[in-house]
Amino acid sequence: MKRILFLLVFVSILAQTASADFIESTPVGPGIVHHHEFREGGPWHFHVLEIDLSENWIQLETVKANDRLSGYERTSSMAGRNNYEMHRVVGAINGDFYASGGIPTGTQVLDGILLKRPYAGRSVFGSTSEKQPFIEVVSFTGQIGAGDSSTLEIDGVNEARDTDKLVLYNKYFGLTTQTNYWGTEITAQYLTGQLAVNDTLAVLALTKDSVQATGHGNNAIPSDGMVISGHGTCRDFLNEHVFVGDTLSVILELPPVSQSILELVGGGPRLIRDGTATVESVSEGFGQSFASDRHPRTAVGFSEDSNKLYFFTVDGRQAGYSVGMSLYELADYMLEWDVYQGMNLDGGGSTTMVVRGQVVNSPSDTGGERSVANALMAISTAPTGPLAVLRIDPKEVFALAETQVQFSVAGFDQYYNPVTLHQDSLVWSCDSAIGTIDDSGLFTAGSDEISGYLYVHYEDIRDSALVHITDVTTIALFPNPVILEVGQQQAIFPEARDSYGNLISLSATDYQWSVTGAVGEITTAGIFTATQSGEGFIIAAYNSVSGSTAVSVGIPTDVIV
Repeated sequence: MKRILFLLVFVSILAQTASADFIESTPVGPGIVHHHEFREGGPWHFHVLEIDLSENWIQLETVKANDRLSGYERTSSMAGRNNYEMHRVVGAINGDFYASGGIPTGTQVLDGILLKRPYAGRSVFGSTSEKQPFIEVVSFTGQIGAGDSSTLEIDGVNEARDTDKLVLYNKYFGLTTQTNYWGTEITAQYLTGQLAVNDTLAVLALTKDSVQATGHGNNAIPSDGMVISGHGTCRDFLNEHVFVGDTLSVILELPPVSQSILELVGGGPRLIRDGTATVESVSEGFGQSFASDRHPRTAVGFSEDSNKLYFFTVDGRQAGYSVGMSLYELADYMLEWDVYQGMNLDGGGSTTMVVRGQVVNSPSDTGGERSVANALMAISTAPTGPLAVLRIDPKEVFALAETQVQFSVAGFDQYYNPVTLHQDSLVWSCDSAIGTIDDSGLFTAGSDEISGYLYVHYEDIRDSALVHITDVTTIALFPNPVILEVGQQQAIFPEARDSYGNLISLSATDYQWSVTGAVGEITTAGIFTATQSGEGFIIAAYNSVSGSTAVSVGIPTDVIV
């Protein structure tokens, strides 16, 4: 009976490869390419989303967990609920660090609305109304202007209203302001179309609550406006200068940035300034170990001309798969992509990249993807069109002779939006020398070591995959040697490789096990039990290839380590 057993390398999954660096690049949207790179030297698994900001279909957006200042949500969930026709989330990465309740540590701007004030001294990444990216350490100023031209400084956004303070509340704070009645609150509606930080907004005063009695305060926050809440001297200003029906001006600014800001997330520290790795962790208040220790990392950066934006993740805390990076290593890696300005984001178990609805990296938490505070998304506004591209998965395989590989295919339009395929219209074929393939894409490898192609057709569109028929050529057993006392046991681990040097994933039960020297017994699962003093060999064979390890039971042995 045929066994489904195969080996994928280079252009598919690294898990079965033998110390082979690779990079796989896949177009996933108009002007957007997803790169998956592996480097054995760490080892490291990188995911890079390269985004051409000059592409008219592409825009940047941030998203807040549960659409509330306080809230946790997985990056994949945030991306999923914001994905719809002509607003496709091509890629997303987790954003800022966060405090208890999922409140971001730094500031955030979402579609021109400021969610909170910045964390002093830490970098932010943002995008202007002209789609120009920037990285800066920002501060906060704000002001409202009454109809009589009087003005008052704004002290905060979506936070507790303290003595003699003026605070603005918008829909991201919650349903109500959660204030007491010792103040005055103006409920106002936006009159400005596209909101933006660093721009003057016009709002219409709809209601005024100035009654200091039970049942007042804690006003409802409109979804299309704000509540202006003042206490003490600020309450007096609202009572004296603002009335229902007035048009007010509101300006919230994040200097030194002067351009209109539509989207922004916090993070830090800055890693690259003007094309040079700077890792500004000390000046931004991060500990030295945070910068120098290896962890999973998420980062964002852009090119000198500001046309290319990059989302980065590097997995970590997974020995043998990906060990993570220090911020210094991460900055050096980002420079290889010609990043001119770059910034770190929340990492560790939070590190996540989503591409077209799939988590493509390997989050380090044992429970999988972590719920976080916010995320940064690359959006395609291109409409879904007719089928233009087929994509076979996997694109290249190394299959053992006379085993089976299941292939699949997906369809996309010219903007790489997914297009539904009718499975009964797919036509599979392959070079006869390499094997056969059925109507479901199940490939059966031939017996000869040879390379060739298989194909899938859908009307007049086709794709192909490269297949290498291979076989086991070497087997090594570990540990080597095995030194035991009578009655002790040892699990033996075989490592099989093909003629290309690829590591082949075989179960221990796929081998034929034997022992010479009458020193013990071994199970079909490779568990050796020492039964008699002496010396011999443990042998694992697969087809005509075998490997062995020396075994010594109850005999003094000099071992050089």
